[in-house]
Parts: sequence; structure tokens; C-alpha cells
Amino acid sequence: MSAAEDENTSSTVTEGKGVAGEEVQAPFRTPVPLKRRSRWRSFGKHLTELPMLVLIAFGIAIVIKTFLVQAFFIPSASMKPTLVEGDRVLVEKISYTLHDPRRGDVVVFEKSVFGRAPDAPWHQDARNFLRELLGLPTGGEEDYIKRVVATAGDTIRYSGSPRRLVINGEEVEQPFVKGGNDKISSTITRSDCKRLEMEAAGDACRVPAGRIFVMGDNRANSEDSRILGPIDEDKVIGRAFVIIWPTEDLRLL
Repeated sequence: MSAAEDENTSSTVTEGKGVAGEEVQAPFRTPVPLKRRSRWRSFGKHLTELPMLVLIAFGIAIVIKTFLVQAFFIPSASMKPTLVEGDRVLVEKISYTLHDPRRGDVVVFEKSVFGRAPDAPWHQDARNFLRELLGLPTGGEEDYIKRVVATAGDTIRYSGSPRRLVINGEEVEQPFVKGGNDKISSTITRSDCKRLEMEAAGDACRVPAGRIFVMGDNRANSEDSRILGPIDEDKVIGRAFVIIWPTEDLRLL
């Protein structure tokens, strides 16, 4: 075999046998490497999906905040020692679709119950909404958080030194009150009924239908129903049920 023939043979592979029984040589084909996906193409695809994922997550957050659970920031000392400034609580919104607020519940209700809040620029509303999703302060006390001490139809009297809370003629224990007792805060007696738009009932005042009477646990430092009167049940946002921040204070209310 000549060198030329040998060189030609080295570049071919056996394909099979021809009609005359001779081997038929096929040209050697170099394997073509698989085309790798461009990293930039993959990154671009994920980048286009990101806005949709953000919108979905934002939509879920809005649904949860509106109908199920919302975080709230505690801005004042009115609920000490139960809650202190800087605490964050979760407020659930389902219970009061099934039953009315109950004595002892810690509730959040709208500030507009005592007057219409001033309008804010749209960008401030948007900022506040996003901060509310995280339970962060919004730059102003837009909601109140207090404890329900009497409900619709109950009679209430709060007087004496130390103060005694009497509901429907029976004294109610107040283990959550700051300092264990209260000697100096505002009282509720028959003389206050007219001012608070409540019906007098003996030496007490009766809570109107569809309303609740609330107080802060820090009785001497709380603007509550003793000053502002009973609040409408439909203004209640929900019931605070757990402290979530700071983590060392994590507990049910």
C-alpha cells in the first residue's frame, strides 16, 4: 500500500461491505460539541420573572394583612406592663367575624373612631402601608391598642383608692394593671355617664349596644374610654394575641 493510500485509510472508518464484498469506507466525522446555554440568557430569563414573583408575594401579603393577620408596632406606654414601647404584636382578624369582642381581650381599633385622621400625601400612604406590613412604626399613632373591660350591655364603675373595677355589680380582678393597683387615674361613676354618652345605671354607667369600653393597663397614662367614651365594635381591627418582637419577650397575650 502506498503512503498516499495509507494516509487516506487513516482518515476513514469501516462502514460496511459493498455489493462485491469490498469494504466501504465512510469519512470520519468529528463529534460536534453540545451548545451550552449562555449564562447571560439564563440570568435574563430569571430577571424577567422577578417582577412577577414580587407582585405575587406582594398580593399574598396584602390578602394576609387585610383578612387574616397584621403586625402592629407599640408606640406608647399606655399598655405597660403588658406591652412596652417598641414591642411588635400580631393581630388576628378572624375571631370577631365569629363572635363579639370579649372582656379581657387586647384589641386594636382605628384612630378615626375619635375623629377623622388628616389626609396624607399618596407617597406617605404607600410608605406607611409597606411599613405596616412589617409591623414598623409609620410616623404617627394611627391606631389604638387597649384592653376590653366591658362589652355591650355591661354596667361599669371604676372608683375608690385604690381603684376598683366593678362590672355588673361585681368586682373584677385586675392583675395586669401596672404596679398592681391604681390610686390616681380617672374614675368612672354615675356623674360621668352623660359626658361619655352612656346610660346611667345606679351608681354605674351602661355600655351602649354595639360598643365596647376599653382601658390601657397603665391606667394613669392612657387615653381610653374613660375620656373618649365607648368605641364602636365595627371599628375594631382585631385581637392582639402574641408578642413577636423582641424575641426574648415572645409570648401569648
